[in-house]
Amino acid sequence: MTSSKNSCFLKSLTTLFTVFIISLLSVQSQPSADSSIYLKSVQKSKDVYKTFIAENSHLYAGNEYFKPSTQGQKLIGTPFFHTDSFLVASVFYDDKRYDSILLHFEIPDNALVLTNPVTNTSYQLLNEKVAYFIIDHHEFDKLDVKAALAMHTNKLYAEKIYAGKETIWGIYEKKFTLSSKAEDQTATYLDYNEYYLEKENTFYEIDSENKLVTLLKDHKSELKKFISKNKLKFKKDPENTLQKTLFYYDQLTQQ
Repeated sequence: MTSSKNSCFLKSLTTLFTVFIISLLSVQSQPSADSSIYLKSVQKSKDVYKTFIAENSHLYAGNEYFKPSTQGQKLIGTPFFHTDSFLVASVFYDDKRYDSILLHFEIPDNALVLTNPVTNTSYQLLNEKVAYFIIDHHEFDKLDVKAALAMHTNKLYAEKIYAGKETIWGIYEKKFTLSSKAEDQTATYLDYNEYYLEKENTFYEIDSENKLVTLLKDHKSELKKFISKNKLKFKKDPENTLQKTLFYYDQLTQQ
């Protein structure tokens, strides 16, 4: 299946490239005072196109991607991480890192989606070949079986929110919900996020500031003062609260 799609992709690119070159040669045959400059431009275009095929065709070997159906309802929210727009990303895929690509992270289906810039077709990267990805400065790692079981999740990826002496993980879910009112023709993607502290190879769910400082009990009083002084609110801004508190905790344990 993958080999067939990859072959089709390369054939389509080759066809487009052939048409592109024929049109260029047709124009090139016309007299021009700047023919040498033009020829150099043509060669550069060829080189760029060949480089694109060589370096990126591997990314478009997955299955074609189709956005989840809205069931005819007006949609509120998005199934994608942060925004419906593509975000600049890096992905370590099949033992190679690709940088500065435009990517969607579709959370409900664990799908990493990119669009072929030539055919405008969307493809889903093969999850088994993804090791990690960084999207809009957020790093997501693939969870191993032990970690997924410990965090009671069927999600394939978790954000590494903080990595120091301890690690904070974010597990994200978006659930598609239809309005309970018959006259309300809307559907909403609701966020359900969970956060875990990984400490000495054990995972602890964090659902409040109090739970966090209790787990870091060797400096509990200092952390409570720090959270209060900096007006950190877990419920309003959990990721910022976790990052700053753990960074301060690492400073305390270094003293």
